[in-house]
Amino acid sequence: MLVSTFTLGELYLGIEILLVREINRSMECTPVPGSPDYIRGMLNIRGRVITLFDLRRRLGWSDKHDATTNKRKQYNVIMKTRSEVIQINRQIGEARCPWQDPVGLVVDQLGDVLEISDDNIQPPPANLRGIAAQFVRGVVEFDRSLLVILDVAKVLGVDAKAA
Repeated sequence: MLVSTFTLGELYLGIEILLVREINRSMECTPVPGSPDYIRGMLNIRGRVITLFDLRRRLGWSDKHDATTNKRKQYNVIMKTRSEVIQINRQIGEARCPWQDPVGLVVDQLGDVLEISDDNIQPPPANLRGIAAQFVRGVVEFDRSLLVILDVAKVLGVDAKAA
């Protein structure tokens, strides 16, 4: 499996690349009054309206974490929709991509694209810091670091079974 990696603070995270449409620099978005605090707003990219999730807030990080990122460049990881993923791989689209509408995640730094064997993905440790285990699909150990692979459906609050 190919994984697109990025960082959020000191946390090294990854998303299956098949789910990623594009990555661009963070830009101004339109706030949505009454939405949860982890919805940064709506963004129009080439005529597509995208709901932008603030990944820091979605993971429950405090405002102290946010203060350091306001000075840095951030990036939007724009996700493919279910129908786009199903056109490429029906099994992955049905199992791991239940969202129908265009969405994006705001991250701090971009990383590399890594090829990871499914055999190397381990269940998340019970004491994983900085992120709720419910949002983690698995972890991969590297020399001195841990790559946390996100379960994007759970981060977005979409139930795969309902789709």
